[in-house]
Amino acid sequence: VHKFKGHLKQEIEVFLSNIFLRVLDSPNSSFKQKALVLESLRSLCRDPTLLTQIFLNYDCDFNAMNLYKDIVHQLTKLGGKATTTLSSSFTKKEAEEEFELSLAGMEVLVTILKAFLRALALPGGEDDTDDTAGAAIRGILQLDVGLAATSKSPIHPSTASSASSVVSEELPKSDGNESAEGNRSAQVAGRIVDAFEMKRNAEQNFEIGAVKFTLSLKGGLAFFIANGFVRRNARDIALFFLRNRDKLDKTQMGEALGREPDAAFVKEEGLESDNGGPGFWVRILHHYADALDLSGLPFDEAIRLFLSGFRLPGEAQKIDRIMEKFAEKFTSQNPDLFPSADTAFILAFSVIMLNTDLHNPSIKPERRMTVDSFVRNNSGIGQDGGDLPKEFLEEIFDRIKEQPFSLKEDDAAREKAGAHKQIFDTSVFFERSTFSRSTADDKKREMFKKEKNEMMAVTQRLIRRRPDQNNRSQATSLTDTISPSDVVKPMFDVTWGPMIGILSQVLECSDDERAVAVCLNGFVYAVRIAAHSKMSLARDTFVSSLAKFTFLGSLKEMKRKNVESIRTLLSIAVIDGDFLNESWGPVLQCISQLARLRLTASGLDSDESFLVEKEKAKKAATPNRGREAEESNGRAVLEAVQEVLIFKVFSSSVSLSAKSLGHFISELIAVSESEIAGNSKQGITGMEPTGNGTEATKKIGDGPAIFSLQRLVEVADYNMNVRPRLVWAQIWVMMADYFAKIACHENAFVSVFAIDSLKQLSFKFLEKPELSEFNFQRLFLKPFLVVMEDPCSREDGRELVLRCIDNMIRTKAYNLRSGWKVVFSILTRSATDPSEKIDYLGLATLQRLLDDHLNDLFIPLEDTTLVNDLEALSALERRNRNSNVDDFVGLCKASLSFVQREDTDSPRPAGLSMRAFCHTAIYSDLLAAKRILPAVSGEQ
Repeated sequence: VHKFKGHLKQEIEVFLSNIFLRVLDSPNSSFKQKALVLESLRSLCRDPTLLTQIFLNYDCDFNAMNLYKDIVHQLTKLGGKATTTLSSSFTKKEAEEEFELSLAGMEVLVTILKAFLRALALPGGEDDTDDTAGAAIRGILQLDVGLAATSKSPIHPSTASSASSVVSEELPKSDGNESAEGNRSAQVAGRIVDAFEMKRNAEQNFEIGAVKFTLSLKGGLAFFIANGFVRRNARDIALFFLRNRDKLDKTQMGEALGREPDAAFVKEEGLESDNGGPGFWVRILHHYADALDLSGLPFDEAIRLFLSGFRLPGEAQKIDRIMEKFAEKFTSQNPDLFPSADTAFILAFSVIMLNTDLHNPSIKPERRMTVDSFVRNNSGIGQDGGDLPKEFLEEIFDRIKEQPFSLKEDDAAREKAGAHKQIFDTSVFFERSTFSRSTADDKKREMFKKEKNEMMAVTQRLIRRRPDQNNRSQATSLTDTISPSDVVKPMFDVTWGPMIGILSQVLECSDDERAVAVCLNGFVYAVRIAAHSKMSLARDTFVSSLAKFTFLGSLKEMKRKNVESIRTLLSIAVIDGDFLNESWGPVLQCISQLARLRLTASGLDSDESFLVEKEKAKKAATPNRGREAEESNGRAVLEAVQEVLIFKVFSSSVSLSAKSLGHFISELIAVSESEIAGNSKQGITGMEPTGNGTEATKKIGDGPAIFSLQRLVEVADYNMNVRPRLVWAQIWVMMADYFAKIACHENAFVSVFAIDSLKQLSFKFLEKPELSEFNFQRLFLKPFLVVMEDPCSREDGRELVLRCIDNMIRTKAYNLRSGWKVVFSILTRSATDPSEKIDYLGLATLQRLLDDHLNDLFIPLEDTTLVNDLEALSALERRNRNSNVDDFVGLCKASLSFVQREDTDSPRPAGLSMRAFCHTAIYSDLLAAKRILPAVSGEQ
């Protein structure tokens, strides 16, 4: 079939849609029938080339059905039954089979995701994940359809071909022009995907039009005309009704076909009947009937086909007009059956009355028409007043009695209502007996036999409609040149919506380990595909949904599946972190909650016990239901989630790209802010945790936590020396602003931790010398200055900043370059601090600099720098000389800021000003020794 797919496009579509998917959807097909279909779909979906060919040849074709979309829909529909509570009318074996089928359906969905990964050459495409339901089904059926495609054993070429051979035949051979081939594939894929988008938009508009059509015949038809679905032409509209009879409201279609002969669609003078003028609706009826082929059909079957596309209106005059046109059409195509159209019309009307009489539940059985009555009612309607053959009429009666005229949607509704009634009768009032079991099975087999006959009839009719072969072959050969990787994104766009629904539903409702494993694999693969394909909405939705199932931040009791969800989320963060971007938020929130639970379970005090005030901490320690739930969940994660996996998330940040690291740090800062604000126990989804009231939640502790702040320091430490300085400078801007903000926090412990972290990072950063003309040190040390200048900063915080600067001068002065400017600004700011203690500390730091580190600050100049001929200086010498001048001016300003030059209400201590004024002697010595020379630009 594969080698002839260009010639069998329509046949493949009919076979998959009208047989495979209908068997899968039918409530009457057997377990083995459904299992065979699933195994066939599993084999098909395993190959990315075959899967993308289905999408390109059908879903991207305006004249074909959405075959790939329908396959996904049926699989999700089947998978959803895994969470359905089966009634007691099912035996244990039936319930087990139903669950196995549902699980196998989800496994096929995950197989589709693995095929996408294989097409994109991403990890997971070759994973040998367990398909337990599929294996069980194959064991029952004693076959291995799914593995046949990849078997290494010799296979006869006439019966099967390996998946690898299919791929090699589909993809163009490498001939040294791989880049050109790839570009051509992408261009062709782009054009076809554009057609897919147009088709999808058209389908969405059609759905809107269908709703409008149901509400208003004229309004809906006007919408279809305005949006280009059909022209305002009677023949076009008749064919439009015929093509879409299963999509449009059949009651409204019946009203349209039965309208009055002089009715018009629009009120415009001079319009012809076929273009919307008077008689427009009758012309639609005539064109509708003319489009049908009734030749060779039994009379009642011709009526059944004619009435299958619309619902007969209730008014007798409308029925007359419709059936009169039917009689004319049938007689013209079957001229040897009736002498005239009048005979066909009378008999057609009589057959409709018979159908109503035999199958109307309000008519008692004893009052229903008999075969003799039917024959008698139609006497004298033959040629020259004669009778039609009695056998002919009796056959019509028997067929109508056996199978009434009915629309498919009415049959489905009755079947559904009957199934519910049967379940109600057998499960509520009576014990399920062997006899009732046998009766139900017989009825199910009989119903499927009926469905099978209908499937075969529809299949034969559809296959007979063969479009132009040349056009089909050309379109198929065009799609053969497309690489599967070029169409994964639109295919996943079709897949992820239904898939997130079914995976979330099963993960929430089922505790079966196999079902949970399939769902979690699906989440991993879906996140990877969405992230690498830059589909942010899909990626964020899957990550947020998985984070919700961890139950972190909630007072619900964790189960095994919730713990596994945590492990899955962490593995996604480690493996696919470079593509998570904004989706890091839910991941880092979960890690924050996880760390707190681990502390609780290990018996160690959390950050809050140190950071909240004593009275609050005492209240937080009061036993309550929230605390008990947290301890229980904490024990669960402590046993199952290793700490090394948590910290692997942060240590792996060194492998992130610069853009991804920016997203990671931004989200980590946001989580840290919520922790420090005391909102660390907020639910992952941003909602209040579920439980018995929020008061219990609040009592767990409302103080700040610094877990994420600690991790932020570690991330900075990991990345500081592995990133280029220019890249690191951009990243540090975000971190520096946050550190400066937290360093001014009202909580003393939080403030001290932030400043101490800044000190540690600064000392590590200053280990690497800075080249001239760079300002990385100034940028890195700026948060210290922000703390000193912030009026809301704590006094002990400013004191700690000065002590950090003092320590920095003592140990790192030899590597300071542009950082000196920040040091001088901090010392200058300390001179005007309202705290006298900080004033003296600032002056003492400055004095130590002058006493011990002038040589580190003012490096002795080269002899060439001392020349007066400024033109003779090199560019480097000019920069060094100007840098010395800038530092000297900053140092002088720092000293003079401690000298009181004006009278104020709160004068400085005289000793402070005198000590600072004495620094001028040191500066004079520097100038006299020509350690400082005028700037090259002439500025002092």
